[in-house]
Amino acid sequence: MTLPAARLAALRENPGLPFVTDCTQGRVELSRATFDNWVTKTVNFLRLEADVDARSRVAVSVPLHWMAAVWCVAVWEAGADLVLGNDGDFVVGPDGDMVVVADPLGMAPAPAGVSADWFFPADVRGMPDALMLPPVEPGGMPGLSALELFERASAYASQVGLEVGGRLGTELVPNDLTGVLALVAAPLAVGGSVVLGPGDGESITAVAARSG
Repeated sequence: MTLPAARLAALRENPGLPFVTDCTQGRVELSRATFDNWVTKTVNFLRLEADVDARSRVAVSVPLHWMAAVWCVAVWEAGADLVLGNDGDFVVGPDGDMVVVADPLGMAPAPAGVSADWFFPADVRGMPDALMLPPVEPGGMPGLSALELFERASAYASQVGLEVGGRLGTELVPNDLTGVLALVAAPLAVGGSVVLGPGDGESITAVAARSG
């Protein structure tokens, strides 16, 4: 199993369930279907406009935000490896190659302390909602294949008490592996969801799935 495969399985099962609830500034909730829409648009942008492929290393240097989750998943589904910081063939972030609009649909302000003009290129918003190229084998992270990343995410979910279908609350900035696992990888691995919250940047809370 890989994280993209787990994501698509959850999408088919119940597209309307919330996947990301961003409370870092205000409150924005994305269902599995809406999250899929943004991932697909961003994959199209990466592969068609940025020429990202299986040989690429894409650095995502962003604060905690729902769009950070989109970028991470889109990088994997474009077949590239996700790296952190600014050490990549392409860099997503305020000082990177992909410097763009923070709030594509007026859904939320930019993260605190971040200019409102960088999260998404205008080109992403205009991308089709369906993949324009055939799917590719997903990427991973340095030292972790896509399969190994899924295993690591599953182990992390177990470690923090995130059960199948459960909800993880995180305030961790996605600037290391643990931050990425909490932001998006662990919730995807268990068919759960994530709540992004403002705070000390250190808190993690797992909530069991609702019954019924």
